[in-house]
Amino acid sequence: MNQVAREAKLAKGTLYLYFDTKEEMFLALLTGHLQGWLGHLTALLDERRPGTPGEVADVLIASAQGYGELRRLLILLGTVLGQSEGLDLTLNFGREVRRMLQPVVERVPLPPEVTLRVLMHTYALSVGWQHATEESFATDFVRRQRDIAFLAPRFEPEFGLALRAVVERLAAEG
Repeated sequence: MNQVAREAKLAKGTLYLYFDTKEEMFLALLTGHLQGWLGHLTALLDERRPGTPGEVADVLIASAQGYGELRRLLILLGTVLGQSEGLDLTLNFGREVRRMLQPVVERVPLPPEVTLRVLMHTYALSVGWQHATEESFATDFVRRQRDIAFLAPRFEPEFGLALRAVVERLAAEG
């Protein structure tokens, strides 16, 4: 809270007028980013009207571009929701996410339960590939070393490859 207050140029006490805990503040920030991405995803679904699992994957992959900050926040989500004293917070956040997902579920041409699984895999793959592809001062150097270049993959192609495979498989199962 101290760091946030300092960055926002506010007194720490001012933050507590809006949020009771740092977890609430984190979830509010995350929710705002999720709403932005889901709005973008919904617009892409309306624009492209995917009809096949491959087209659904293409829309999901396209929607992920430019949302690195959201993925970085999602990496931290488990540590915020994993605390026993925050079960009400977890329940409320989960229900809010489910409500926010409904417009997407309605637009994807897969059964709702399959679409929700696809979205959970999208989350898991995006967090995993974000973590695995996080840029550092050595990333370009590593990419130029033929023997270890595989240690510095790029997010978009790897995430896309994995998500396409998952969407196709889940659609075939569903």
